[in-house]
Amino acid sequence: MVCGVNICLVTNSRVRALYKIDPQPEAPAEARRIIAEELSSRLSAEVLDDIKLMVSELVTNGVVHGAGPADGPVILDLCVNGDICCRVLNQGSAFAAGPKPRPKATWPGGWGLELVEQLSDRWGMERTSHRTEVWFERRRA
Repeated sequence: MVCGVNICLVTNSRVRALYKIDPQPEAPAEARRIIAEELSSRLSAEVLDDIKLMVSELVTNGVVHGAGPADGPVILDLCVNGDICCRVLNQGSAFAAGPKPRPKATWPGGWGLELVEQLSDRWGMERTSHRTEVWFERRRA
């Protein structure tokens, strides 16, 4: 469930929106709904599906690896100004420092950042002791 929208600026070709999403199991679905509402009229179906998948994976990571519900929401920061830029922030630092391990075929998960790496044009992660931010950029076409 979305806690609220802090900022939402929409002009003819530009969108900037900041959403607070409760860190609940339905958070990834809520993030996909937000992306569909904001971008379905601006992107091809293929690019829209890629963006929804990447956002879903990052929000899932924010819920699973981030701080608990009492510590705050997962933040979805979406900006479209020609290209698409998205950041997902949480108030945890549960990702281990250093290079990310490659998922093994026997693991039940662990492919989210691999998908982001493959589907985005650029991506990155920043961690502090108080928050984790993962971002990606993707061209519209």
